[in-house]
Amino acid sequence: MFVSSTLEELAEERRAVRDAVARLRLTPVLFELGARPHPPRDLYRAYLGQSDVFVGVYGDRYGWVGPGMTVSGLEDELELSAGMPRLLYVRTPAPDRDPRLSRLIERVQADGGVSTTPYRDPAGLAELVADDLAVLLSERFSRAAPAPPGLAAGWLPTPPTPMVDRTAELAAVTGLLRDPAVRLVVLTGPGGIGKTRLALAAAAALEPERDGTWFVDLAAVRDPADVPAAVAEAVGVSAEGSRPLLEQVADRLAGRRALLVVDNLEQVAAAAPDLAALLSRCPRTQLLVTSRSVLRLRGEHDVPIEPLGTPPPGEVRPADVAAAAAGELFVARARQADPAFALTADTAGPVAELVRRLDGLPLAVELVAARVRTLPPRLLLPRLDRALDLGDPDLDAPDRQRTLRATIAWSHDLLDERGRALLARLSVCADGWALDTAEAVGADDGDLDVLDVLSDLVGHSLVTPTAGDGDEPRFRMLELVRAYAAERLRERGEEEATRARWARHLAALGARAGAGLAGPEARLWRARVDAELADLRAALRWAVATDRAELAVRLTAPLVRWWWAHGLLPVMAGLAEQTAALPSAAALPPDLAARLRWACAALRVTLGSPDGAVDLLDDVVTDARLRDDAWLLGHGLTARAMTLPPADPRVVPLLDEGVAQLRRSGDGWSQAFAGMLRGAVALARGDLAAVDRVDGEALELARAAGDDRIAALLCDALALSALLAGDPARAWARLDEAVALHRCTRDLQGVAACLEVLAGLAVAAGRHAAAARLAGAAESARAGLGVALWSPHRALADRLGEVLRAGLGAEEERRERAAGAALDPWQALDEGLAAARA
Repeated sequence: MFVSSTLEELAEERRAVRDAVARLRLTPVLFELGARPHPPRDLYRAYLGQSDVFVGVYGDRYGWVGPGMTVSGLEDELELSAGMPRLLYVRTPAPDRDPRLSRLIERVQADGGVSTTPYRDPAGLAELVADDLAVLLSERFSRAAPAPPGLAAGWLPTPPTPMVDRTAELAAVTGLLRDPAVRLVVLTGPGGIGKTRLALAAAAALEPERDGTWFVDLAAVRDPADVPAAVAEAVGVSAEGSRPLLEQVADRLAGRRALLVVDNLEQVAAAAPDLAALLSRCPRTQLLVTSRSVLRLRGEHDVPIEPLGTPPPGEVRPADVAAAAAGELFVARARQADPAFALTADTAGPVAELVRRLDGLPLAVELVAARVRTLPPRLLLPRLDRALDLGDPDLDAPDRQRTLRATIAWSHDLLDERGRALLARLSVCADGWALDTAEAVGADDGDLDVLDVLSDLVGHSLVTPTAGDGDEPRFRMLELVRAYAAERLRERGEEEATRARWARHLAALGARAGAGLAGPEARLWRARVDAELADLRAALRWAVATDRAELAVRLTAPLVRWWWAHGLLPVMAGLAEQTAALPSAAALPPDLAARLRWACAALRVTLGSPDGAVDLLDDVVTDARLRDDAWLLGHGLTARAMTLPPADPRVVPLLDEGVAQLRRSGDGWSQAFAGMLRGAVALARGDLAAVDRVDGEALELARAAGDDRIAALLCDALALSALLAGDPARAWARLDEAVALHRCTRDLQGVAACLEVLAGLAVAAGRHAAAARLAGAAESARAGLGVALWSPHRALADRLGEVLRAGLGAEEERRERAAGAALDPWQALDEGLAAARA
């Protein structure tokens, strides 16, 4: 949803539109650039090309007219949006409206095809936008297929430009994947040959024939050990428990006809056997992999990708160039750079020779075609000839790889010093960047206008805008370009200083996100932090490897809730212990040293080693009391309670004080988390009044913090409390809310808790056999994750088992549990709900 308006004048309207779009779970694209009157044309043009809907908001001002332009950026954006669905809103009244803007609005109204809706204030505008978007989406865009139970909806990125040629290769790939006996297809070829584009086209063609299709992007992954997490994130499986992550993914995919597109596997090829093991556990799942080399796995079907066809040698006509795939691609990309470019008798010969010299490599063709804005083909040709004739320092590289590398070097050398500096510095970003990151990383002095230079890099195809989930545009480099830029950064002697700026910026971003995750913009902050995951982890590893303990703590401490929600606590545990062992940890400021001790201790408790956390937590509690740190004291007391058995008389006082201290700290999410633990102890002890009071308050806090995972678990607990209190109607109301939230979060541990509540309801209805099956499904789900119940929850599960054995007999209960354990947990939930309501 591209939002166009003047910036300062309509700042409140922009916030209102952004919030309205975000509430619909759509992506608002805005350029909030402080005092800048308007973003460079190349940037907003690139983002308009990727957007689905244009939203224009107009007040009094016409906007800034940039150098070399005859209209303002506001009018230019409207002109460039032709052909898109457009929603236009005009502030009324506007007695001081610029006459130029009045004429623009009158012209749009006279042209027809789009209406302009008046609004009076930002709140009214937000309602109009939300209503209009809902209608537009239902009328113009097809509804996505529902996600399979426990998995994310299948998703494939949509390239901003159509694929050129590849008809034969596309038929070959789709033909292979339509054969159920083919499990693994690998598209091989040098970088820049077009493997990813072909893989996406093939997957899109097969999508209607699959239960789910997912794209796994490994461009930012450097360690083979991180590949399982990338696969799990793509298909929507959260890291839970201690069982290997790919085994959990296999459990969710088993029985489904699924297609995983795994892109850029060559840089983590050591993970290929793990993917083969995934296939062996999922007989109906197929993998479509892109790699520069074959994987050498059993059952692999290699499809080599060749360069695009080039025009015949000698004199050529424009039709000959257009008929060759490489010529067609050159013309298409040249027209993106310069809409006035045309294939004529004068340009056909130079274009034909250019694409032949580039061996028909798509990326090389695109990089050179982007230059026609400043150099016509006849002037490009001699410059490119000289660049390619220099050869490549990697003399043992294949010829096509050397050609591509030389083309990247040529494009780099044509940049001015500002462009070279920014390209080099941005290479530290592991998985793309937002505009504020480019500003922080790219400008080591006051002379570099990062936004203008970034626009130039986009215009020359060295940097590509990408669709994000937040409200700011994001950018990335192709891996080949990033690798080349990283070499230039080392040559400049700027790598350490640039990485330090990058890591400090991410730490500051994390601090802002930590506060934002608890506020009304939590969804947008979650999207931003999700987008920075690869960079946060890379920066943290760099900080630990270079003995920067303070930086490591600042990168992690504000995002506790986020690490927990993403199942990354095992990874954080190892890094916390490594940080604590660094020499620089001895010089940490007292507050950060205390946070690090708490992190090490709390993670030991979470991972099942509470005995090793007791002394650390006692130190944390003592120190937090001395410094009157309510947040740390609350978390320290809560973690200390978790090291004790639930019957210990110290548990309740520790948890009660912990909740009170976290309330005093003002951190609602932390209070909700601690309240959930306190409620579990109350439930195990049969103190139902305390459960309703504590968990009810925690539920409101979890909702306010936007944490559906905690809210779902609290609804489970409140449902069970209502059931034990003899109020099945209230129990069903809470259970229905919990089920909806568990489906949204795809939280398998939560589904297990939900199944046990459903089992309790079945017992209350006299359906003991059904209850035993549900309990068996819950137990199997936890075993599949490799997690054990916390002692208060264990006591409740044991009590349910006693009731079932009394009602069925030990042997019958065992058989019914085994039948439930054979079910998929989501299937068991659906069947249990249907049977209970029948």
